[in-house]
Amino acid sequence: MSAEKLYSEIFEEFNKAPTKQERLNVLRKYDHPMFRLFLQAAFHPNIVFDVTVPKWRPAPEPAGLNYTYLDSEMSRIYRYVKDYPSRPAGLTDKKKSELLLVTLESLHKDEADLLERLVKKDLGIKHLTPKLVEEAFPGLL
Repeated sequence: MSAEKLYSEIFEEFNKAPTKQERLNVLRKYDHPMFRLFLQAAFHPNIVFDVTVPKWRPAPEPAGLNYTYLDSEMSRIYRYVKDYPSRPAGLTDKKKSELLLVTLESLHKDEADLLERLVKKDLGIKHLTPKLVEEAFPGLL
C-alpha cells in the first residue's frame, strides 16, 4: 500500500482541520498519484461513472488488516468510468457491479463507504470542493 493512512482517515484529519489553510495542508501532506486520482475522479466533470452500486456487506476486519485498500484499488477505477478508452470491451453492466461488489466487501467499511460515495459523485465531505482541490493541486481538474 502506498498511502500511509486509509483515505477515510485522511478525510477525518481533513474534517478536523479548523481553517482552509490547514485543510489544504492536509491534502498536500498526503499527496500521492493515487490520492490525486481519487480527487480527480470525485470532482472532474468529465469523469462519469456508469456502474450500479450493489448492496454490500461491510468487511469485519479492523482498519489496516483488509484484503485491499482504496489506494491500491484506484488504479482499477477506470473499469467503472463511462467511455474510458482502455476499458475491456466485454465488461457488461452486471460484471461491473460484481467487480465493484467484491472490491467494496474487501475494503475497510469506511473506505468502502467512501468508494460508494465516489462512484455516486457525492463524497459529502464538508469543505472539500473542486475549488479547494484545484487550489491544493493546480491543473488537476
